[in-house]
Amino acid sequence: MTLNRVLLIGAGNLGSLILKHLQASSHKFTITVLSRESSSAKFPSSVTVTKVPDAYPHAQLVEAFKGHDVVISAVSMMGMHQQFKFIDAAVEAKVQRYIPTEYGLDDLPDWLTELRPMFRNKHDVRDYCFEKEKQGLSWTCIVCNVFFEMGIQSGFFQFDWKTRKVDLIDGGETKWPATTLDTVAIAVVRALEKDEATKNRLLLIQDFRTSQKEILDALPGKWEVENVKYEPWLEQAKDRVRSGDDSALPKLTFASVVTGAEWEDRKEFGNKLLDLPTKSFKEAMEEALKGVQS
Repeated sequence: MTLNRVLLIGAGNLGSLILKHLQASSHKFTITVLSRESSSAKFPSSVTVTKVPDAYPHAQLVEAFKGHDVVISAVSMMGMHQQFKFIDAAVEAKVQRYIPTEYGLDDLPDWLTELRPMFRNKHDVRDYCFEKEKQGLSWTCIVCNVFFEMGIQSGFFQFDWKTRKVDLIDGGETKWPATTLDTVAIAVVRALEKDEATKNRLLLIQDFRTSQKEILDALPGKWEVENVKYEPWLEQAKDRVRSGDDSALPKLTFASVVTGAEWEDRKEFGNKLLDLPTKSFKEAMEEALKGVQS
């Protein structure tokens, strides 16, 4: 199998980096970007852009997908449900490989999918890819746990830049995998370059493992620290979401991260297979802080 003709869906933070690394690859991919009619995103003149209605109608998707070897989804979490349409169209258009928007968490607790239903789509899409193998569509899932710089800049790791306060959970010592957007984008392109080795594979990737305490120690200035226990902190977040307070939703997601994980010894760990260049914590932190609006 040779995957040369690539169609990319999504031009945001991750999609733009995937496009950059596709263009830089020695593999010399032929690249098309699928863009919604309402989108004002700009693309390099060397890239073919195909416009479709915002609702992604099936017939137009099939027509856009025809002649491509692989479709890469880089849509946001909010657009994740659209992937069922993408997969159906990919099968009909005889696309060989589909790379879903699977880039975040691997294990999703029941309480998270209950209170953040969009996460249910994440694993439903994965299962849908499994089903479509028998119809000739292969897939590769790239899972990165958290986008490190976005977690720093948005306060997802529970660091509030406006108040300079942090909720340090159980001492903040537990480590979890973190990956920069750039490394995720490189992993997607490497998966295409190593197409047979990555066929129908879920690959866990990371730059490093880190913790709230390590992040706190690296941040400039003084921070007010509130030490909290995981269980009551989580239950409070659940109660807020159940009462309609959507501002607590990121806490729920981080609650599934902060309990920690070690991927290096798992069979799905893909850094070596992809020959993935990784960034250090120091390097990633310095870059992330450039985007902080404090």
